[in-house]
Amino acid sequence: MQGIIDVHAHVLPGIDDGAANMEEAKAMLRLAYSQGIRKIIATPHYKRGQNPDHIVELSRKLQREAHEIHKQYDIYLGQEILYYEDILEDLREKKALTMCGSNYVLVEFPPSVSYSRLFQGLRKLILARYIPILAHMERYRCLREKGRVDELINTGCMIQMNYCSIIGSRFNSEVSWCRHQIQQGHIHMLGTDMHHLNKRTPEIEKALTWMKKYCSMETYQKLVSNNAQNVLEKKKTMNGSCE
Repeated sequence: MQGIIDVHAHVLPGIDDGAANMEEAKAMLRLAYSQGIRKIIATPHYKRGQNPDHIVELSRKLQREAHEIHKQYDIYLGQEILYYEDILEDLREKKALTMCGSNYVLVEFPPSVSYSRLFQGLRKLILARYIPILAHMERYRCLREKGRVDELINTGCMIQMNYCSIIGSRFNSEVSWCRHQIQQGHIHMLGTDMHHLNKRTPEIEKALTWMKKYCSMETYQKLVSNNAQNVLEKKKTMNGSCE
């Protein structure tokens, strides 16, 4: 088994609503490592007009800190992009960053987005030969209607869920729905979406325990590392499903 790859993390210091400074970022790295995470794709929120060179330099500094924890603890760079009409132009001009320089794009929408708006935005990226990874899919109420997640996957979209969404009581309707999505094979990757040490932390042990109990080992590996490794290697991922 290879180490866990976190595909969604706001760990770069002082750049968005994530880690406030390098000390907090380093503490988040240590906590993530203790949970079994060995590779992190840092995904700060995209802001129009920002200098991508500054983000690249921050990721290099964070990589040096990660190597102080372990020489095989690696940081990669992407961005979480709130969908907007000119997204293709900024991606092509490298003002907005893809995941690790690949054709994968971590994209989010407002939680109240309509399904038609979400579908059209994702399809626009797909037609431009990008592979969208829909961030924290559990937030979009429009996806609760049967068949819609399948339609997105069949169109060519990858689906990401946050680990914290499957933590809790099985009697909690939100937790139950999120677990069902994993068991139905609707989720390709999991991410911490880590922001701080006191909230939205990289603590995933309870989620991993549930997955090990209720998913096959093959599915577990696809969700926590294999599909994400394909992103790092710039390959198209395969669907995962529970047996």
